[in-house]
Amino acid sequence: MVVAFDLDDTLFPEADYVESAFRAIGRRYGLHLLGPMMCAATPAEAFDSTGLPVDELLAIYRTHFPDIRLPWESLYALASLRNAGHRLALVTDGRSVTQRHKIEALGLGRFIAPDMMFISAEVGEGKAGGRAFRAIMDRCPGETFMYVGDNPDKDVAAPLALGWKVVLLRSRGRNIHPQDLSRCGGAVCVDSLTELMSIAGAAHSPVISR
Repeated sequence: MVVAFDLDDTLFPEADYVESAFRAIGRRYGLHLLGPMMCAATPAEAFDSTGLPVDELLAIYRTHFPDIRLPWESLYALASLRNAGHRLALVTDGRSVTQRHKIEALGLGRFIAPDMMFISAEVGEGKAGGRAFRAIMDRCPGETFMYVGDNPDKDVAAPLALGWKVVLLRSRGRNIHPQDLSRCGGAVCVDSLTELMSIAGAAHSPVISR
C-alpha cells in the first residue's frame, strides 16, 4: 500500500511553525515583541501588535527555517508503516520554500522519497484538484492507496473520488483551521496516527491506477 500524508496539523502541529516564526521575528526586531505575538489569536493580530510593516513580517514568516520537530506519534507511524513495507508519500498545500523548509526541519526525507513529495505550488494546483494524487497513482501502478489528513474540506473529496481510503486525524484543539468532522464524508476518523498500522493492514482492496 501507498500511504500519503498531509503535512500541517497532520504530521506536526502547524501552531508550532507559527510560534517558530514569531521567535524568528523577535530575534530580528526585538524579543519584547514576542509576548504580544504569542498572546494574539491569529498571525494577523500578532503582526498588528508589532507595529512593523506586515510585508517584512510575512517574508520572515514564510521563509525562515523553522524550529519544529515531529511528534512521537508521527515518528512511530512513519517508521512502522515504512518498516512494514508500505511506500510513503506527502501531499501538501503551500508555498514551495515554506513547505520545503518544514520538510527538511522535520527530517521527512528519512521516510519519504523526493519523488513522492508533492507541494501545491510545485504541482500547479491544490490538493482538492487531485493532480498530486493522480501522479502518485501513476508512479505506483497496481497499488492500493490511503491519504491521511486533517481538513474535511481539502483532504477528502479528491482522494475518495480516485478510490483511495481516507483517514482524518481529529484535532486536539491546536489546529490552525476549524475542523468539522460532520463533513468528513467517507473518511475514517482517528485520534492518533498510531492507529494507522491497523487501518493500512485492513485496506487491501485493489485500486486501478489512472
